Amino acid sequence: MGKIILLNTPIGNLGDLTQRVSEALKTGTIFAVEDTRVFKELLNHLGISVSGKRIFSLHDQSESIQVIKLLEILEKDDLYVASEAGSPMISDPAFPLVQAAYERGFKVESFSGVSSPIMALELSGLPPIPFQFHGFLPRESGKRIKIFSEVGYGTHIFFEAPTRVEETVDELCKTRPDVDICLVRELSKKFEQVEKFKAHEWMVKKTEINFKGEFVLLFHNKESSQKSSSALKEIAQDIMAKGANPKQVAKLIAEILDRPTKEIYSELTSHKRES
Repeated sequence: MGKIILLNTPIGNLGDLTQRVSEALKTGTIFAVEDTRVFKELLNHLGISVSGKRIFSLHDQSESIQVIKLLEILEKDDLYVASEAGSPMISDPAFPLVQAAYERGFKVESFSGVSSPIMALELSGLPPIPFQFHGFLPRESGKRIKIFSEVGYGTHIFFEAPTRVEETVDELCKTRPDVDICLVRELSKKFEQVEKFKAHEWMVKKTEINFKGEFVLLFHNKESSQKSSSALKEIAQDIMAKGANPKQVAKLIAEILDRPTKEIYSELTSHKRES
């Protein structure tokens, strides 16, 4: 009986390839990969011959059929599983195969390497505990906004397409105006870019970003966000109604929420102006 070996491949810089994964690529004979063409290019870059290797495609469109076929292979041989870059389990189609393998009693091993969500978290400078990785964001604006409005305390990590990332951050900043954000592009590659900013700084920050390449979006939702923010404003308005100086109250709330005093003052006094 064989076993599954998950291979974490470089996400951009070939220097990140571990010795154990390199050896597996050289000696392994049966592979299931996300993109056979990209995988063969990787082997070519590493000077590894494809001769004698059996390479199967495993992607979203062929999961059910291929899983059955690959499980049959596992009855006799080891199977190495790799994605185009990074972990074959993170937003890639290895999960159904691994799940089915465990159900059939097969052993699963992982040869670790670089993972873009973890690398982005390290570079972000945002609090690492707790964090939650959500994968790719939906294409629909309404669904993205719903996710942003419902996530809880902690650092949240998303993948986003370059064609939508600007619009997505626009939505995030409107939905969560008090969060800290980090936008990372082209991790470990020549044009790697890490931009850290607060939501209210986005309109200026976006002019410094090249919206091309692969993006990871991170933001930290503080305990004082949303519900707590509203509660603080209600308390502030009660204090102001008893005679407290609105400017001083706004300055205090702005310090707690880490937001501009002018914005807080405007929000606290808008009800009074409307009345």
